[in-house]
Amino acid sequence: PLERLQYEAKINLDYGFDSIWLHSDEMLLYGCDNRDFIPNRDAITELWKGLKGLGANFIGTTHMTFSAVAADPELMRQISMINKQDETGRWLATNLGIETVAPNMVKKHLGVKTRPFAPEEWGSVVREGAKILNENHWFPAATIIIGWPDETPDDVQYTIDMMSDFREMNFRGLVAPLLYQDFSEKNSMHFGNLNEAQFTLFWKCWENNLRVINDIIPIILRNKTYGPPMKVFMYGILKAGTWAIMRYLRGLCKDLFNGRTPDEIIDKYARSRSVTAPKIQTKKL
Repeated sequence: PLERLQYEAKINLDYGFDSIWLHSDEMLLYGCDNRDFIPNRDAITELWKGLKGLGANFIGTTHMTFSAVAADPELMRQISMINKQDETGRWLATNLGIETVAPNMVKKHLGVKTRPFAPEEWGSVVREGAKILNENHWFPAATIIIGWPDETPDDVQYTIDMMSDFREMNFRGLVAPLLYQDFSEKNSMHFGNLNEAQFTLFWKCWENNLRVINDIIPIILRNKTYGPPMKVFMYGILKAGTWAIMRYLRGLCKDLFNGRTPDEIIDKYARSRSVTAPKIQTKKL
């Protein structure tokens, strides 16, 4: 109930915190009253207003899903307006799972994650959701999984194409490539087992992250929350960290593929294009 959440939040505000963060595997399902997982806009905006009214600077949330975002773009606009993100220019980060956009993999592994959309629409749902989030000053921190046991290079190509589209749309967000982990160690994915397509996807993710980090460094430097020493430290960590990762991947590529460079590997998959996912029909709510 809202009153219980207000009570808990006020305790933190009274002790000096200036913002409220809501934790849930899927915050946009708060108050959901249907089996299609279409967000309950009234319940969510009432929650945001009720917490913002306590005096918090903004209300954030740890997790959303692209399907809920794409199902109701107006909801994200209203949340951002309540937070005054459009007025202040403040960006808030949230975690979302992409995992894969290959249609047959989505059907097999993602279950109801795509609702209210069909599994075949997932690739378009992710692209549209990313666009909506960025338009409303939300910074996605997304994950994908590389090395599913039944994954083929053609499956990987779908997600490679998505990363290429992210670059074209100037997507502002990070994509963390995670290697598939099974309960059994022998069935888990390891760097030494990456094929060319999987390496290309891993590289594309970090290429995206390097681009985005370079773009947001000026924002960090303008942030009044951090003092000059912390800004210098964070700048150094971000630059050194991304440089070290790309350097490691270049070395890994040579080890895996007989001395070949990443450019030689990724060129093959950058020029190949998977079948485009059907355009989604955004729910009119």
